[in-house]
Amino acid sequence: MVITLQHENALLKRMLFGRRSERRLPDDPNQGFLFGRIDPQEPPGEAQAPQAESTSSQDDASEDDEKPAPRRRTKHRGRRPLPAHLMRCVHDIHPPPEEQACPSCGHDKTVFGTDVTEELEMIPAKFFVNRYVRHKYACPHCTGSVSQGPLPPRPMDKGIPGPGVLADVVASKYAEHLPLYRLQERYRRAKVDFSLSTFCNWVDHVAGLTAPIVEAMKQQLLFSRKVHTDDTPITVLDPNTEPVHSRKGYMWAYISEHGDVVFDFTNSHTRDGPASFLADYQGYLQADGFSGYDGIYAGGLVWEVACWAHARRKFYDTLVHYPTEAQRVLDLIGSLYGVETRAKKLRVSDEKLLAWRQRFSRRRLQRLRRYLDELSVRVLPKSPLGKAISYTLNNWKALNRYTEAAFLDIDNNLSERQIKQMVIGRKNWMFAGSEHGARNAAILFSIVVSCKLGGVDPFAYLRDILTRLPRHSADHIHELIPREWKKRFGSQTATPAAA
Repeated sequence: MVITLQHENALLKRMLFGRRSERRLPDDPNQGFLFGRIDPQEPPGEAQAPQAESTSSQDDASEDDEKPAPRRRTKHRGRRPLPAHLMRCVHDIHPPPEEQACPSCGHDKTVFGTDVTEELEMIPAKFFVNRYVRHKYACPHCTGSVSQGPLPPRPMDKGIPGPGVLADVVASKYAEHLPLYRLQERYRRAKVDFSLSTFCNWVDHVAGLTAPIVEAMKQQLLFSRKVHTDDTPITVLDPNTEPVHSRKGYMWAYISEHGDVVFDFTNSHTRDGPASFLADYQGYLQADGFSGYDGIYAGGLVWEVACWAHARRKFYDTLVHYPTEAQRVLDLIGSLYGVETRAKKLRVSDEKLLAWRQRFSRRRLQRLRRYLDELSVRVLPKSPLGKAISYTLNNWKALNRYTEAAFLDIDNNLSERQIKQMVIGRKNWMFAGSEHGARNAAILFSIVVSCKLGGVDPFAYLRDILTRLPRHSADHIHELIPREWKKRFGSQTATPAAA
């Protein structure tokens, strides 16, 4: 009991005051305890079990006991040059007239060289008005025959904002995590004043326009061989109550092997959300150990792929109280990542990566399993280390599944990195104003995060598709998915910096 309380206290202290990185120990293992330390390995009234490590073949030991080379400090290469695509305003600087003549002979001096110094400058963004003047033509000799050119396709009929303004509002909020009231202040500095409700209406309109694109992304995601998923809570207001109440909703991120990211909002954290979204999916699903996914796996058409980063974190959190045992497990898990790191560094083919995993990773997994089995009989099941061992052994088959195919990943960090985009935004705008607003956020985060993951500028993408959507065929909406747009139209669209 004391060990559990000390463990929970250490976790809370690290969450509040410590580093999030797991590269170093959270505390010095040799640091003493104010009220003494109860040996976590010895059950009350029983003798301590021997702490013998598992033995392995000499070949395995020679492979796994290799220590990484010490990190070399890279030499500083100086300041990076400013981007070549930026416009250059050249300022020629000459000596004053009295210094342009030679003081010895009186002849004029000539230029024999130059020194160039560059500084980065900017002009604040400027608004301008597109004024469409449609001239009317009529026959001077007849009546009733009037001709007038049509307005070009616009993203918002009878609306004020053009595609660039709408793209700026959405990119500012969902790519740069800027709350709308701060964006309103930025517009006011340019003497362009709109109410917050106007900005909200614009966001709602863009979400409605881009919803078919996100639906196309979802349909293609369901045909992916693998899907990564993760979720995070979000506060949602209920504007229909007086006073206004808040409740907790959840954002789920689903990522295909092609890099399409689709967010889905649900009102509760139950299996119904992912079960409904993945109802037609067949393939590998990589997620955390949330029990709500068990019903999806039970059908036999979706195969569970667990995350070694989750398993590793549970052992990392026990380092303070179990420094020897936890560090040994972390070293063995690190050897699994060593295979992946080397393959990524050498850019090996999928066939070779799969061969490496089956030859080297499985051998390391067997050694780790033996050690966990040995620990499981020496550690109290409800101790922090016992819970970490139970989690790993209970998910052992799913943790090994990444060795079955080269396109699978060792962990689910990809989805955690993408869900972080929503988390950063949540820290700024705090809540969604309604359930409808939360669903709009899911649509627009799907667009923006997919752009970022695919190396597409969200502003350039939004500005272009908001121009294309009014005249684009619904049968070819898949062409406007960010990764497809990059192939077809990306080279035709100048980035804001280049423009």
